Amino acid sequence: MAITTMDMLVAALNASKRYSIYKASMTSKAAGEFQSLMLAAGSPGAGSTPATGAGAIPTNATAGAIPIINPGGSNKEYLARLGFAGSIAGSIILYDRLWNNSGLSGTSTSAQTFTQPALTRYTDGLGVEAFVEIYTAIGATASNFTISYTNSDGTAGRSGTYTKPASAPVAGQMYPISLAAGDKGIRSIQSVQLSVSTGTAGNFGLVLVRRFAEIGIPVVNASNDRDSFSLGMPEIVSNSALFLMAMCSAATTGNIIGSLETIEG
Repeated sequence: MAITTMDMLVAALNASKRYSIYKASMTSKAAGEFQSLMLAAGSPGAGSTPATGAGAIPTNATAGAIPIINPGGSNKEYLARLGFAGSIAGSIILYDRLWNNSGLSGTSTSAQTFTQPALTRYTDGLGVEAFVEIYTAIGATASNFTISYTNSDGTAGRSGTYTKPASAPVAGQMYPISLAAGDKGIRSIQSVQLSVSTGTAGNFGLVLVRRFAEIGIPVVNASNDRDSFSLGMPEIVSNSALFLMAMCSAATTGNIIGSLETIEG
């Protein structure tokens, strides 16, 4: 079943599910950088560093995820409203965390390999993005991060890269990985290799995400909202692990408060 008429939409909106969100400020690297809010205190509570090696497939029951209630029966769940205010201007990104791991070293220059479990959501990999996520700071030396992955067409051995600048990251910082030309997403990652040691091992991991929406906080301490039409009513599949990421405008994320609403039908 799906929401296909205006009457169905109005009825679903009248029975929407609302989830309140508050995330305490985190130290971020700088303006223009991505900062994961997975480990930020607040509501939902802080998550924890993912499993090492093969990692894990997060769900709506994973610590730190927004506890979305799965739809009943054959119904589908949709994102209907998103609104946030913050003490620092910036942007908030809502995404489904499909897979993550940790335990990777910032000093190893050999290929760091693992066997990623198959995705359970967006299994074809179309539109899936990859990030490096820092859990404990690695070193300041510039280095190229190169992943070997299978793309959304099922082609293995593809290469994606991120060029880390000569700067030490902070915990929670995320590096977006650029895919090979023509690729439209990722099904799985097989390894990551650094061109040179960053100087400190630290602890980083890789994350696969499916982005749902972005919303700006252009005015400090003033709420900004998007409704079902401007969001495009993306479907939230059962067991989605919804998390937030900040696109920073300063060296802190600021206190973030807001809510999202979902509907089913």
